[in-house]
Amino acid sequence: MKTLLEKFIYFLISLFVFLLLFKIVAWIANTHIPLNTQAQLISGIIILPVIAVLSIILSNLLVKSIKESK
Repeated sequence: MKTLLEKFIYFLISLFVFLLLFKIVAWIANTHIPLNTQAQLISGIIILPVIAVLSIILSNLLVKSIKESK
């Protein structure tokens, strides 16, 4: 039960970090990149997986730091 709870908390932290990074990248893209299909395709193929990997890494570091602080 404890590992299930830890995995759920890890998932929530990872989801929160992903959504936060997605909002930041979307805001930057909307202000600086013109809207066309090529930019959207590059965003979907390259930037979204990078954001997903980065959110997993950041949430892993955050969970480790929380565990070590106890």
